[in-house]
Amino acid sequence: MPIELQPATEADAWRSADIEVAAYATNPFNRILFPGPFPADPRDGRASQLVAELKGNPTIRWLKVVDTDLPEDENNMIAFAKFHVCLEKPQLRSARTFGPGCNAEACELLFGGLAQRGERILEGRPHVLLALLHTDPKHQGRGAGGMLVRHVIEEARKLGLIAFLAASPAGHELYKKCGFRDVDLVSLDMSKWGATETHVNWLMMWEPAA
Repeated sequence: MPIELQPATEADAWRSADIEVAAYATNPFNRILFPGPFPADPRDGRASQLVAELKGNPTIRWLKVVDTDLPEDENNMIAFAKFHVCLEKPQLRSARTFGPGCNAEACELLFGGLAQRGERILEGRPHVLLALLHTDPKHQGRGAGGMLVRHVIEEARKLGLIAFLAASPAGHELYKKCGFRDVDLVSLDMSKWGATETHVNWLMMWEPAA
């Protein structure tokens, strides 16, 4: 079953939301970050959020990997990535909001904290930011994630920019194999919400050859 890298469009937002839910279904911190209750179909809200970001932020690019043997009317996308091409110094972050069912305090601690640490490391330098990457669990191990990462690296290479991301334990080894290196480790204590282990993310960078 061949897989192929393609640009993603607004029409792919709902499938992306489906994949994201499936990819993080077993994450032990989900019950803390997203305890619910949720709307009848929370994927609608997530898909709408992704589309609004795409329309409102000119730095955003979307990519997908499709299985060309699957019928298009059954949505043959098996992996999705969102990245930003940031050529100018970013504006100060506006206060973020989190949707229904989210633990806003825990989400701000994690996502807001990662953004702040990233800003300090980048120091306003132009960069390419890999913000989202998820693969349908039924298609993991086929190389779709690596295809997406390598494309983002190639975009950064063509522009002469560094590439940056925050890696979970699940994606850390893939990013290292593709050429990213660790620049910081972010550990969070979420025991106040019942966590029995420390939440960790690595901030990682890829740099073009001098």
